[in-house]
Amino acid sequence: MNPDEIRSAAEGWLAQHPAAATALVILALALAALLADWLARRVIAAAVRRRLKSSSAGPFATALLESRVLLRFAQLAPALVLFFGVRAAELQLGQFWTRVLGVFAFAWVVTALIAGGVSVLKAAGLYLQNTPGSHSRLPIKGYAQAVSLVLYILAGLVIVAYAAEVSVWLLLSSLGALTAVLLLVFRDTLLSVMASIQISVNDVVRLGDWVEMRSHNVDGDVVDIALHTVTVRNWDKTLSTIPTQDFITGSFKNWRGMSEGGARRIKRSVYIDMATVRFLNDEEIERFSKFKLLEKYIPDRHRELSDYNTRIGAEALAVNLRRLTNVGTFRAYLYNYITNHPKVHPERTTLVRQLQSGPDGLPIEIYCFAATTDWQAYEDLQADLFDHILAVAPEFGLNVFQRASGRDLRLSGRPVVT
Repeated sequence: MNPDEIRSAAEGWLAQHPAAATALVILALALAALLADWLARRVIAAAVRRRLKSSSAGPFATALLESRVLLRFAQLAPALVLFFGVRAAELQLGQFWTRVLGVFAFAWVVTALIAGGVSVLKAAGLYLQNTPGSHSRLPIKGYAQAVSLVLYILAGLVIVAYAAEVSVWLLLSSLGALTAVLLLVFRDTLLSVMASIQISVNDVVRLGDWVEMRSHNVDGDVVDIALHTVTVRNWDKTLSTIPTQDFITGSFKNWRGMSEGGARRIKRSVYIDMATVRFLNDEEIERFSKFKLLEKYIPDRHRELSDYNTRIGAEALAVNLRRLTNVGTFRAYLYNYITNHPKVHPERTTLVRQLQSGPDGLPIEIYCFAATTDWQAYEDLQADLFDHILAVAPEFGLNVFQRASGRDLRLSGRPVVT
């Protein structure tokens, strides 16, 4: 048989078997779409990806690769082949299959376009977040997710309108009655979007901030700000996710000010046994005046008190005189010791103050700032200060208060009550 006879016989057979003809056309369209997908992903996208991975590629190219933008847009090739192939084979497919495959191909094209656009947004977000010194205040990932959600909703409306053969604007106008339902369904998303905007405008929290939120048992660094959640890496390396709106409606502590200020506060008390508080005698005043940190304080204070006593004509009785005390001298010594310490910030407030006494003794509070925000250095300085304070207190005849233990009671000879 010659080619014309073969073609005529095939056309006659297909005319007698329309279902088989439709199946062959669908199979041909599927094979064409698979071929287009292979060419787009394995040939074109692979060549572009190799180019972007070259040494001349910049940070935005790296972000494009990480976001898989090429693979998302590569899905357009088989979708377009199927969409236009269905239109070209409309007579062979028939009205039903043309409609079904046409809607499927259109939905595929729109979805591929939106997925590619969302990948570009993700790549832009990665690029901006990795750009040193910029955009750290903005929850870029949250904004990208919000825009992506809007794009997907619009894509769904366009696909539904195409399938129903109605105008998109008509479909949107008919959704007015469903507004309340949509607001209810997307309530959390809308609240998260508003929270993200407030976080950005008010500069509430940034990536890298050290935050502490007791209500969620969170204490660590912010590592991610998304649309619905903020992720915090705690100091024990666990990850906690907190709803974005909780940073607006709840309370938390942000240590950013301390980090940016270059100093961290020390505020701790040492408790003095009040039974050891007394006046200084002349021998002790003479000895303390030889202390380098008190060589100015002792003469000045002694002169001030002598002038006062002379002015009021006080008698030589302790109750009538203003005199130096060991706890007051101790406070002056500590103040001079702290202000001269090389690791204490010289421009921040420094106080050594006496607080309200109580059952645990007389609190002497140390209030100053370490000249560093490094945690280890801060703790070392704090421990170094109080090591010295605890060790030097007996030099002033003061005992640090400590609750009696069973061993103390046994040494005192008193019976231990069990």
